[in-house]
Order: sequence, then C-alpha cells, then structure tokens
Amino acid sequence: MRSESLNTAQLPRTRALRWPWLAAVGLYLLFLAWHQPWFVAPLTPAEVDRAFSGPLGSAKIPDDERQKLKAFFASDDGLAFYNINLMKFKARADYPDGLKRPGIETGSDANDAYTRVVVPLLLQRGSYPVFASSKIANLLMTADPGADFFQEVGIVRYRSRRDMLEMILHPDYIVGAPHKFASLDKNVALPTRALVAMDASIPVALLLTIGALLASRARRPSR
Repeated sequence: MRSESLNTAQLPRTRALRWPWLAAVGLYLLFLAWHQPWFVAPLTPAEVDRAFSGPLGSAKIPDDERQKLKAFFASDDGLAFYNINLMKFKARADYPDGLKRPGIETGSDANDAYTRVVVPLLLQRGSYPVFASSKIANLLMTADPGADFFQEVGIVRYRSRRDMLEMILHPDYIVGAPHKFASLDKNVALPTRALVAMDASIPVALLLTIGALLASRARRPSR
C-alpha cells in the first residue's frame, strides 16, 4: 500500500516535469508549420499565366527577364530555396516618376525603405533574410572584370516559389517596389537550393531544448 501511495504521489511530479518538453515539441511543430512548405501547393501553370497576364505582365522589367521569371515560377517544385542578390546602388535614388521621397537621398536609402516594406511580407510567408553584407575588397579571383560590380550581398530564404509570387503580387509590395527600382544601378538575383545551410529551424530547436531543460530543472522538487 505504501509503495502504491508513493507511486501515486510521484505522478503529479512526473507530469510537471513532462510539460516543458510537451510545450517545446508543440511550439516547434507550430514553428515548422510556418517555416516548412508542408501546406503550400506548387504553383499551377494557370496560376502563373494569370499572374503574368496581370500585374507582372505590365511591370516595368525587360522582356527577357520577365520570361526567365515566368519560367522559374512555372517550374515550381514546391520546395524552399535561397535567393542570392548581388547589388550595386545608385549614388542618388532615382524614382520613375522623378519625385523625391522624404528622407530618401541615396540609392542605399531607397533600399532601406524597400527592406522595411518587404521584411514583414516575407515573415508572413515563412521566409526571411539569412545573410546581408557589404563588400570589403574586390574579388580576389575572377576571369571577368565585370563580375566585380556589386557593393552588397543579400540572401533571402523563401519557403516556396508560391510564397515569393504571392508576395510580389501583394498590394503593399507593389507600393514598395519603386523603392527597389530607385535604389539599384545593377542587380543580379540567383535562386539556389541549399546543400549545407544553417536556417532558423536549427537555432529554434536549440533554444526550445534549452528552455525545456531549464523549465524541467526549475520544476524538479528539491531533496
């Protein structure tokens, strides 16, 4: 009987120690539901055609770039990817309408304004910047002097091509896009598939594990 009562008394303690781990697993599953393209279907040809016969069809981009962009979305495999941007900014921000924007003088200023618009749209879609840097020296090895044009490198992780397309069709993005065009003298965008990468899923898992360990220790009764 005594052993039975001891076991019964230990049950609440065991449950108390288990809750932090159950909470950590639940939070990580919620994070993965945001981060991974589990519930994002690949784009269909009809959806891509509608996008490019609508807003993207009238966007002020060269025809060859428009065709490359359309082919990229049309070959959607439903997986996450990383978009690498090599950017050279204009000395002065140059908007298509010729008007100045308050607080924006340089191309870099215009890019900052674009970033303030685009980052919330990325986060709403399980996407986020993973790397941004300014060049501190010219290319050390290159066979083409023209390859050394850029000033900054930015890498954005997109949950899917659908998320990218939906973002650039969003009204807030359409309003903010002129900042990007006003900022850039030249830009190269290269979609890539990561072979080795540290995305947010790893540090989030580590933080939740540490949190569960600390919470378990705090709940453990002292002897």
